[in-house]
Amino acid sequence: MYKIGITGSIGTGKTTIANMFAVFNIPVFNADKEIKKILQKKKIKRKIKEEWPSIIERNKINKTRLKTIIFSSLNEKEKLEKILYPYLKVEKSHFEKIYSKKKILIYDVPLIYETKSESEYDFILLTNCDAKLQEKRVLNRDKISKCLYKKIIKSQLSFNEKRKFKPFIINTNNSRLIIFLNIIYLLFKIMTRLKVRNAK
Repeated sequence: MYKIGITGSIGTGKTTIANMFAVFNIPVFNADKEIKKILQKKKIKRKIKEEWPSIIERNKINKTRLKTIIFSSLNEKEKLEKILYPYLKVEKSHFEKIYSKKKILIYDVPLIYETKSESEYDFILLTNCDAKLQEKRVLNRDKISKCLYKKIIKSQLSFNEKRKFKPFIINTNNSRLIIFLNIIYLLFKIMTRLKVRNAK
């Protein structure tokens, strides 16, 4: 099993890249989607309500308010991670068991380097794009304030800090066709590498 991690700052095109791999029938683990599911669990809502009573409204989590709180304080962010990450780890393990016979698995995980989990992957893709395009994507998609957006960006490692780990970089400023051709080339390289590995 060859594990490919896709990481990058918010709004840089991670899910777009992951979906391109899915075209080739490669299973994708999307950490953000799994977190959304975890947040729907009753026991999680109960734990969150104990920590931040004001963000639960009619038994629903006010996600904008939650983001505002956790991205305003590193301590609050770490509290939430301690609640959610054990469940995310279980879902990830479950995903791997389901697709244990697949040659390649894709992991769409925003915080690979921030969580120091890069050793869990055989290959890491780092997405990047123009800062103005990134901001436009996030503000249009997530409907958050520019102030909150800047706090989220500040909470993540910068592109220059991430590139020091020497990942394979994909610039999503390019057209989807060019990006898709990059994915095909990358898959060819990985399949060649797997053949060599299996031949040993």
